Amino acid sequence: MDKPLISEILAAANKLGSKGKRISYLQEQDCTALKDILRIGLDDAITLSLPPGEPPFKKFDTEGKDKPEELRFMYPKFRNFVKAASPNLNQFKRETVFIDLLESIHPDDAKLFCDAKDKNLKYKYITKTLVKAAFPNLISK
Repeated sequence: MDKPLISEILAAANKLGSKGKRISYLQEQDCTALKDILRIGLDDAITLSLPPGEPPFKKFDTEGKDKPEELRFMYPKFRNFVKAASPNLNQFKRETVFIDLLESIHPDDAKLFCDAKDKNLKYKYITKTLVKAAFPNLISK
């Protein structure tokens, strides 16, 4: 059985009726990429060295015969977007790697990553408080 997209996990958690159910669901779906996206989107201590907004990129064609890469397996590339983690990477290369990542994953996850990068997650009930309850010590600020 295929695992849900990170964007599907957050959308499903957002629709659950209570804080306790949202916390349990996020904990059940725990993976590094999910936590990283939540940290990027909600932790004020994390700032990506990427320009604001959604860059121009070719969205992955989900109607084609190829399957998109899964964001859940792309988390090792996330370090390229943090200047302190990859200080020798020039800005052009950093942005190129970001666009390549966006073009290789499902459009919904690409949109989610752009929203997280800009600290603008679009889920009413996925809050810093909820994430701290689900994953203690994940968010520092």
